[in-house]
Amino acid sequence: MMTQTFTINGMTCEACTKLTTKRIKNIDGVLDAQVNLESKTAHVEAERLITAQEINTAFGDSNYRAKDK
Repeated sequence: MMTQTFTINGMTCEACTKLTTKRIKNIDGVLDAQVNLESKTAHVEAERLITAQEINTAFGDSNYRAKDK
């Protein structure tokens, strides 16, 4: 298992946090995700290396964008 941390830009409220968490958890190989609005970070536990690009793809056309921390 791997734990990675990403910066998530574009979140403004708790609803954003819930949506980004849900979308990250739906990525193949992700076991858990904890998104924090205040620090604008996502801690992701996965079976394999997850890329910021994969997260951004999962976010679709939303304003949320992930980058490696």
